[in-house]
Amino acid sequence: MADNNEKDVSTQQSPTQTDSRLSRPHGNARRTQRAEAPPHQGPCQTDSVDSAQAAGLAGEKRRGFSAANRLRRRAEFMHVQRHGLRLQTSHFVLFAAKYPGPNGPRLGMAVSRRVGKTVVRNRLRRRIREHFRLSLRRLVPDGCALVVIARAGAAELATPSINTELETATLRLAQRLRERRGDETDRKN
Repeated sequence: MADNNEKDVSTQQSPTQTDSRLSRPHGNARRTQRAEAPPHQGPCQTDSVDSAQAAGLAGEKRRGFSAANRLRRRAEFMHVQRHGLRLQTSHFVLFAAKYPGPNGPRLGMAVSRRVGKTVVRNRLRRRIREHFRLSLRRLVPDGCALVVIARAGAAELATPSINTELETATLRLAQRLRERRGDETDRKN
């Protein structure tokens, strides 16, 4: 038989404890034992203030930026680039063309990797989109599309300089579009 090195050792049983998860019988020791005020029952109601008026939106048309306001497919971008007018600034290339479809102006953006990393490119897209939503949309004639291509160095610009550069370029493009439309109507007559 093999030599057995194990010994029979009796073990002591620990005394039973009540619920070991609670530090004391009446709850959590970390929580304050003071009385608390009851929770509020919803937001305060104001009688005389209109929420749209307080936000400064009274009397204005909603200025959202939905999917209908965007150029999304490659064919849409190519149509604007082939049939539209081109204007180049130091940090952007803009194309504008009459585009069939919804009546309002539409925006397409192209921001390549040359501009920067993903976070930088997305920030630049948000800044361009917001400026289009707030002010460039009014400058572009209805039924037209605007494509903005960012060039290297555009991400380093401050937001006001991006806005002024895009605004002056869009004004010039819109003026050229109107002149072009005038020429086309003269040819038809």
